[in-house]
Amino acid sequence: MSELPPRSRPLIPGQIASWLAVVALVGAAAAASVAAYLSFRGGESPAAVRRGQQVALRAETEAKASALLSSSGRNDDGTYRIPLEDALRVAAERPEILGRLAPPASPVAPAPASAGAFVAADDATMKRGQAVYARTCIACHQPTGMGLPPVFPPLVESPLVNGDPALPIKFVLHGLMGPVTIKGMTYNSIMPPVPGVNDQDIADVLTFVRQSFGNKGSSVTPAQVKAVRDATAGRAAPWNTAELGIK
Repeated sequence: MSELPPRSRPLIPGQIASWLAVVALVGAAAAASVAAYLSFRGGESPAAVRRGQQVALRAETEAKASALLSSSGRNDDGTYRIPLEDALRVAAERPEILGRLAPPASPVAPAPASAGAFVAADDATMKRGQAVYARTCIACHQPTGMGLPPVFPPLVESPLVNGDPALPIKFVLHGLMGPVTIKGMTYNSIMPPVPGVNDQDIADVLTFVRQSFGNKGSSVTPAQVKAVRDATAGRAAPWNTAELGIK
């Protein structure tokens, strides 16, 4: 008589309930993990979002700056082709990179003296003006005042800087747009108005520029700045070189 194969024992209700409880517990833990992850991802603090945006912007700016420094962006005369919007962004984000774009500065002869005897500004005025220049002008016009051809024009021997002080006062207050030719090179960028400067700041920085880099222009006073500010108080748009008769 042959033996029958042994039959497996059926699970008793208590065992089934235990297994179901384990499965339910594991499922609940997995669901909680997913919910916590999604909640964390969707609940990033504003500070964390800003940090991420700053990192992305820095990486984009550095990539553009590197592209501007490539040989493919170089003109035959050694200057660089820089789209205005890229140049402005790089100037704001990485001014130390822009400093590498300027061609080597050549010795500059002193500009002709203005009408009448030249009177140098006092040291305190020049120091204040230099401080304003460092925080508002240096990225585009450079520590040497040579600018960044062909985008940002030089301040050295520039008739726009050393002539009638009303012109540069207008540029600082409202900005300037349109082509202008300086030392045989045409610039067609947009200078935005300079924010956060009062009459004393403008007078100081223009005096500093008009008496630095070999320039021999007259000092500018806060009263002169105020007179131009009051006379142009209703203006909102930048000045255009055509309307000012600038070529």
